[in-house]
Amino acid sequence: MVYQATQVIYDAMKEHNLECGMEARDEFSAVHIGINTESTSFEARFISRSDENDVALRIFNLLKFPPERTESMLLAVNECNFKYRFLRFVVDTKNNAVDACYDFTGHSGNIGETAYELLMRSASIIDNCYPVLMHEISG
Repeated sequence: MVYQATQVIYDAMKEHNLECGMEARDEFSAVHIGINTESTSFEARFISRSDENDVALRIFNLLKFPPERTESMLLAVNECNFKYRFLRFVVDTKNNAVDACYDFTGHSGNIGETAYELLMRSASIIDNCYPVLMHEISG
């Protein structure tokens, strides 16, 4: 089942000429978008689990790091989270990866345009933080 917010986000991304795909499962529906920035590329997912404006932006495996760099990566992620709003970086210690997340409020107005704006802001924030995070990998 494709939830209402997923369809609206998909339509908005297409209106902005972004290549994207849609996925529907029993428990969720999602829009997948590949993004290239100056410093990296990543896949953003807008995930809905109900017909409300229940949407989560998830960027999994933004970058991978060696297990021995976990502590320094936590410090770098905290630095980025302190400096920027809207997007939250998370260290996934199970997969040794940095993810990025945002949970939309239930009343986000036009969820499609809000998702597009957040995607653009996220790309900018990631471009600014990516060198800081990469520095922690190389030491």
